[in-house]
Amino acid sequence: MNKEKDMHQTKDEVTINGISYSIDKLEKDCWIQLVNGSIKSRSPFHTPCVATLTNGALSMRTVVLRKAFPLLKELRFHTDIRSNKWKELQNNDSISALFYDASTRVQIRVNGKAILHFNDTITSEAWQKTTLSSRRCYLTQASPSSFSAIPTSGLSEEIEQEKFTLADSEAGAKYFGIVSIQVESMEWLWLNHAGHRRAFFDYVHDSYKWMIP
Repeated sequence: MNKEKDMHQTKDEVTINGISYSIDKLEKDCWIQLVNGSIKSRSPFHTPCVATLTNGALSMRTVVLRKAFPLLKELRFHTDIRSNKWKELQNNDSISALFYDASTRVQIRVNGKAILHFNDTITSEAWQKTTLSSRRCYLTQASPSSFSAIPTSGLSEEIEQEKFTLADSEAGAKYFGIVSIQVESMEWLWLNHAGHRRAFFDYVHDSYKWMIP
């Protein structure tokens, strides 16, 4: 850390790599990292773990972060509407997402409510921008999570090898959905050998607070 900058740090700030953050500045930086995660495939925040709850049972999976809207406090990822997570969110809209950057030892956890988009303007615009390779995911004949007698992608050999056209891929549009996470709260955690630091951002009550890690 930069000792010169540390001299100017107040007790209500945290200094990381020589940069001091007030809790408001830290909250803004979290959203910058989430936006970067949505547009940079190599960002550690590009593939968060998402958890849903159904009948008292938790279910977790890795998804690809597609959009992040700081002002709206909204995150989006794509999914097959035949998937278990879509069905789970139809029954219970509570959702949580966990992001972790091993290089900086920073964890961001968000909690909120899911809004499901299907066959609307949002999904239509996103589908048109979806690459041929990504559209392939929605072309399985059986639903995701279906059991199989053999290890398989569920795709035909032609589709698996991407021997299909953009027009052919339109068959997958009827299974294309978007999950929008309306973020109600966010937690930031920094793991540090000299002492961890943690912050909580409550968007429902418009309250930002430091926490004991």
